[in-house]
Amino acid sequence: MTELATPSSGSRARMAGALRQVMNLRRSEQAGKALRGGAWSIAGYGVQTALRFVSRIVLAKLLLNAAPLGTVAVITTILMGLEMISDLGIGVNIVQHRDGADPRFLGTAFSVQAMRSGALYLLAAAMAFPISWIYRDPQLAPLLLFGAMSVLLRGFANPGLSVMTRRVDLRLPTMVTVVSEVVGFVVTVVWAFKQPSAWALVAGTVATSAAYAVASQFAGPRVKFAWDGAVAKGIVQFGGWIILSTGTYFLSSRGEVLMLKGSVPDIEFGCFAFASMLVTTPLSAITQLGSQVLLPMMAGWIREDASVARRQFRHVKWMFTGLAVCVAWGAILLGPPLVALLHLNKSYAALGWMVQFLGFRAAVDVFAMPVGSTLLASGASRYSAFANVVRLVVLIVGLLLTVHTWGLHGAIWVLVGAPMLAYFSLLPGLRRHMSGTLGVEIATVLIFVSSVAVAAGLAAVIGGAWNAAGLL
Repeated sequence: MTELATPSSGSRARMAGALRQVMNLRRSEQAGKALRGGAWSIAGYGVQTALRFVSRIVLAKLLLNAAPLGTVAVITTILMGLEMISDLGIGVNIVQHRDGADPRFLGTAFSVQAMRSGALYLLAAAMAFPISWIYRDPQLAPLLLFGAMSVLLRGFANPGLSVMTRRVDLRLPTMVTVVSEVVGFVVTVVWAFKQPSAWALVAGTVATSAAYAVASQFAGPRVKFAWDGAVAKGIVQFGGWIILSTGTYFLSSRGEVLMLKGSVPDIEFGCFAFASMLVTTPLSAITQLGSQVLLPMMAGWIREDASVARRQFRHVKWMFTGLAVCVAWGAILLGPPLVALLHLNKSYAALGWMVQFLGFRAAVDVFAMPVGSTLLASGASRYSAFANVVRLVVLIVGLLLTVHTWGLHGAIWVLVGAPMLAYFSLLPGLRRHMSGTLGVEIATVLIFVSSVAVAAGLAAVIGGAWNAAGLL
């Protein structure tokens, strides 16, 4: 009995060692930096998420039906696509490059960024009327011309903010983001009350970009335009794989908007677009946590010590697995009752089940985030590019086979399956660049899948009870 009640000397030694590790972690400069950076990132994107969510709810309640939200989704997708298919990864390059904080490097990056944004605006202007004709929607041309101003303005934002991200000093970058989001929120809500239409959200997007470009000049190191041919060549070479990666990611994660527009009824498509906005708005906060905290921290660990990087990756993977489980459970179990509380009109009748499926897709993206960030931090962006190609191929083929036969219900299953297959295609890259972590990855997959299955079973039981009680 005494042996059972009293810890052995070996156990006491292990407990003391674990306690010392905890205390050392508390005093660790890297841990403190990560905690501060994570706190600022989460706080900033918490505010951003709330503002975007409220502005979209306000517009949805003021509209006669969901159809204009589909128009906004098309505009947003096109503009996002133009940015992503030409994304040179300038911010990522500043974060991970050894000379990323050098004034010459920053000035050249600023010049490349501004030239790219000007070219994108001209391209968007040239596409406006052909796109309006293709979709037989006369609103698209003027909306796209106006909305493209957001792309142009973002090109003149201060790249010095990325230097602060490199240092995981996110106070000023977060404040700039919050200020710009507040400006966009005010413009959207005021416009929506005066004239509820797609123009309200587009105007808010332009206002946000304008405010961000201006506010960024007063935060972070001041950067002047410069040009260094060797640096510019390196930026373009690094961006080659980034372009393929982000371009294919955009088409595979948002391309369904362009494919579904016109293939399903406008009101149903608008409801789907609204569900996507509700899900992607909070997801953007987690994505930003990965890019502003996880990516620079992982890049630093990899530069310093591979064994430290492997150990930290395991910790990060478990944390993001827990986060992904929370996202999945929240969408599956809480999605329908929260949608019911909004008291939207009948055009949003399918919103509940759409949020469940799209929320699960978002959870898959969160779960895969540590692997993708680690490969980017290692400079191996080709694996992310390949994974996105897989995702895009599955999306295109799957939608072509399902949407005309089963409509949006069939398309949703494709949207969920594509990111799962893309994730598994990243694992060979993880095995090569972060050896010894594949076992943890497999364990977290089993836990994530099991938890989602449990949530789905509970949702079926609870949903049936609520339907019988007339609550849904």
